[in-house]
Amino acid sequence: MEQLLGVPVVATCALSGEGISQVVSRLGEARPGNVPHDAGSRWARVGHIVEQVQRVTHRHHTFLDRLADLSLNPATGIPLALIMALVCFSLIRFIGEGIITYLLDPAFNAWWLPLMTRLSGSLGPGGFWHELLIGNLVNGRINFKESMGLLTTGLYIPLAQVYPYVFAFYVVLSLVEDFGYLPRLGVLVDTIMHRLGLHGLTIIPTLLGLGCGVPGALATRILESRRQRFISAVLIAICVPCMAQTAMVIGLLGKYGFSGLGIVFGTLALLWLVLALAFKRFLPGEAPEIFTEIPPYRMPYPKAVAQKVWLRGRQFLADALPFVVLGVLAVNLLNMLHVIDFLKTLLAPALTTVLGLPPEAVTALLIGFLRKDVAVGMLAPLGLNFKQLVIASVVLTTFFPCAASFVVLLKEFGGRDMLKAAALMVFVSFATGGLLNLIL
Repeated sequence: MEQLLGVPVVATCALSGEGISQVVSRLGEARPGNVPHDAGSRWARVGHIVEQVQRVTHRHHTFLDRLADLSLNPATGIPLALIMALVCFSLIRFIGEGIITYLLDPAFNAWWLPLMTRLSGSLGPGGFWHELLIGNLVNGRINFKESMGLLTTGLYIPLAQVYPYVFAFYVVLSLVEDFGYLPRLGVLVDTIMHRLGLHGLTIIPTLLGLGCGVPGALATRILESRRQRFISAVLIAICVPCMAQTAMVIGLLGKYGFSGLGIVFGTLALLWLVLALAFKRFLPGEAPEIFTEIPPYRMPYPKAVAQKVWLRGRQFLADALPFVVLGVLAVNLLNMLHVIDFLKTLLAPALTTVLGLPPEAVTALLIGFLRKDVAVGMLAPLGLNFKQLVIASVVLTTFFPCAASFVVLLKEFGGRDMLKAAALMVFVSFATGGLLNLIL
């Protein structure tokens, strides 16, 4: 090929990085080629070059080839998709809980708790800086989940309760991506999605939204029409909890088993279906046919997976940690200024009558504008019963996108469409919470 093109040629592989160093070392040899560029002879020249440099041989189907074919056949692909989902979420829970139980919880209790205890003693309970940095003492001790200080709850929740599940999700997602499964899943569900007025590739931003709403909203760019992108982004914002929020919901309702988690996530799935049908009915438009490249199945390359997990995890911490700290700071300041007490009195009738929640839940609703996962975590100290926990979890999921997702949606769709989406979110949230209050 070097001889035929007249330029240096280096074989590379983007997944493994093979050949990249050779490309860099030979940059100095770059020069114009000697291939004629007139349109009449270009394709003839291309065909001649291909004949000279390409070798076609017969290859029997491998196990991965057979698995790839089974993944696209609805009769076998749908059961495989369900198995894949079960394996993925079981793996996420196993990795996340393992990191929390055996690494981060012991580390916080062994190293950070003594330091915060000494700081609490030196500041003295009840003072401004103690309330701000340490928060409230629970039974005379610091409780990382309930104290609500910047250096206690503000760091413990995102780092020790949320990030392990986010890290696990990105590990599993990167493996599935590099394996080549996501485009096949899009093709597999395309028929069902079109009956709902959606595009098959909507499944990809939806899966990314399970990790974080920001990449989920950005991934809607792969869809062809603005209508499709808007519908997908709104469905993600309302019905798809990020992994951080999912982790907090599991922490609150996990002790009730499937009876609690099944109601919450079942309600979100049913709501997604109802809203998709409503958009199809009241926001008419075409859903273009799916047209996408389907790569062969290949084993993930560890280095590439590690790089993606590192970049995504670092970006999550850069986005999430400031908002968590800001949220805790806002709660503490509003509480000290008695603003929260005023809002409790103002909103108590709506909360108690429509949603069946105590007035104290207004704090979580306020923080939901900044970080939904922190808002869900703030339900823990309120002593809510099973019914209230279910309703609050659903309401906070559907209520409003967190600040980071809101900014992205605003940039993607503009202020007018974002106002429409925000009004729909608030209405759907309280309507769904009210129905759950009646049903439960």
